[in-house]
Amino acid sequence: MSPELKYWMWLTMAFGPANARKWNTMSHYVSAKEAYERISSGELRYVSGQDRTKVESAKLEDAEKVIEYCRKNGINIYCYDCEGFPDRLREIYNPPSVLFVLGRLEGMCDSVMISCVGTRRPSKYSVSVTEKIIGELVDAGVVIASGFAVGLDSVALRSAMLAGGRAIAVLPCGLMYNYPKENSSAKKIIAAKGAVISEYFPNDRVSPLTFRARNRILAGISLGTFVTQAGAGSGALSTASFAIAQGKDLFCIPPHELFNDNYSGVTGLLRDGAIPVFDARDILNEYYSVYAHKLNSGADALRRGGGLFESAERPRKQSEPEETKKRTKKSVSADNSAAYNAVDLESLPEGKRLLVEYIYEHGSALFDELSEAAEPGGICDIETLLTELECDGYITSLPGNRYAAAN
Repeated sequence: MSPELKYWMWLTMAFGPANARKWNTMSHYVSAKEAYERISSGELRYVSGQDRTKVESAKLEDAEKVIEYCRKNGINIYCYDCEGFPDRLREIYNPPSVLFVLGRLEGMCDSVMISCVGTRRPSKYSVSVTEKIIGELVDAGVVIASGFAVGLDSVALRSAMLAGGRAIAVLPCGLMYNYPKENSSAKKIIAAKGAVISEYFPNDRVSPLTFRARNRILAGISLGTFVTQAGAGSGALSTASFAIAQGKDLFCIPPHELFNDNYSGVTGLLRDGAIPVFDARDILNEYYSVYAHKLNSGADALRRGGGLFESAERPRKQSEPEETKKRTKKSVSADNSAAYNAVDLESLPEGKRLLVEYIYEHGSALFDELSEAAEPGGICDIETLLTELECDGYITSLPGNRYAAAN
């Protein structure tokens, strides 16, 4: 527990959980403790007029009572400067100053986490597609976050748990408040392997504003947001807008019925550049090159033929003679043999030649694979060499930090 916890709790009580103005005030102090000591002693010049009455009435004793209440009820508390607070949330506009948690966040928030959101009234098609893709993502090692509402939020969380994965539910109310009633029993189930989190005090009720505030956390804690069905007025579009503002990836299931208003929200997102998802690979593709060590390489979605992961599933023949493993023209794949023979590799410096041979041999290669393969040749500054090769027309870059032979 952070020694500053009671001061962060006081700050949250004084300004309110989702009040961005507290960060304007905090910018003038080096710690929550200093903020408390100077404000409680009468220094209010950095407190806006909107907040002064509530700030002046906030008491440290009340903050300590909340901490004790949480301890008795099995609620863990993560304040902004404590070790377990999610780094991704520190980077967003107006991060939560305190998080109340059923379960534990450690080991989850540095994983490949995707928030999955959608309408409260989904079609059978959207339910089926969401269940399948979430199951595939979880099998690949992805952590699922969602908003705990009825409808597709609940489908995503349930699918993650049924697949044996971890999930995070983000609430628009306090952890002890019974909302939505249909999902109240699911909190303990989710918390057993994952977490249920909220920035609101344990017994705080929902309001229209708390839903939107919740959505910035849902988008912020994840690497990307996945919208599976949304109409024009769906709350899922709020989470999507936060994901865009935070520079996160945005994924959408293409509409089941193109001109049906129940899908019009995702139509707009796709038109504006969201990534269409036809199966789990379309999401995994965005993270595999950087987060391969966080994913399950044996998952079906990563071993399925075609696309980014195709070369990863080709088994190496154990009886292959050592001399045939060398990078020579004879080892080039059939698809690239014509292109390989059409270029003059002998004129290339050794470093560039080794990179081109590796790419032509394997059909395509990730940046990390090229870096590892180049080590025996003593190549340095791989990125510069690849850029020069692309400019010279030998190779072409693909999504996901992958390179292939130029056509």
